[in-house]
Amino acid sequence: MPRKPRELVNEGIYHLFNRGNDRRNLFQEAPDFHHFLSLLLQAAKKYPSEIFHYCLMTNHFHLLVRIARGEDLPPFMHLVQLGYARYFKKKYGFVGHVFQERFRSPRIPEESYYLQCGRYIERNPVSARLVKDPWDYPYSSAPFYASGETDPLVTPNLYYEGMATDSEERRRRYREFLSAEEPYAGMIDKALVKV
Repeated sequence: MPRKPRELVNEGIYHLFNRGNDRRNLFQEAPDFHHFLSLLLQAAKKYPSEIFHYCLMTNHFHLLVRIARGEDLPPFMHLVQLGYARYFKKKYGFVGHVFQERFRSPRIPEESYYLQCGRYIERNPVSARLVKDPWDYPYSSAPFYASGETDPLVTPNLYYEGMATDSEERRRRYREFLSAEEPYAGMIDKALVKV
C-alpha cells in the first residue's frame, strides 16, 4: 500500500514524532539527548521554523513545530534524523536502521489544539513514570514554560502568552494546566503511535 502524501502547507504547525527501530532506545546517555537537540537547533535555523514544544524520551521523540515553507518539512527532519543516525551508528557501532520508519507529521489544523498538543507532548515523562511533574524532566520544553528556564530551542506557544499578563502568574497557570489529568490522552497516544 503506498504511503499517504504529507500535507505540506506554508506556516503549517505539525506534531512530529518517531521512535527507535524495534522500539530500541535512541538516547543512551545525556550527550545523546544534547546532540539531538543541537541538530534541531541547526535545522530550525537552516529551514526557518519555530519549535513550540518538544520532548525526547529514551526511545522516541515528539515536537510541535511551525515551518515557514511546507516543502522544507522533509529536509528539516532529514537533517535531524540522518544527522542523529550517523552520530548514533558511529558512537555505538550500530548497524541498521536507527529509526523505526519515516517520521510522522500530522498537521494541527485547529489553533485551539496548539496548547493541548504541547501539553500532551510535555506529559510524556509523567505518563512513563519518569518524573512526578513534567517540568522536572530535563529533555523537554516544560521547564521553559513552567519554570522560566532559558531554552534557545523554544519559541513560546502562541497561546501561552495569553494565559496571564504577569510572567510568574503565567508559569503558575501553565503548571496547573500541565498537572491536570487529561481524559483523552490515552486515546490520543494510541492514535498517534498506531503502526
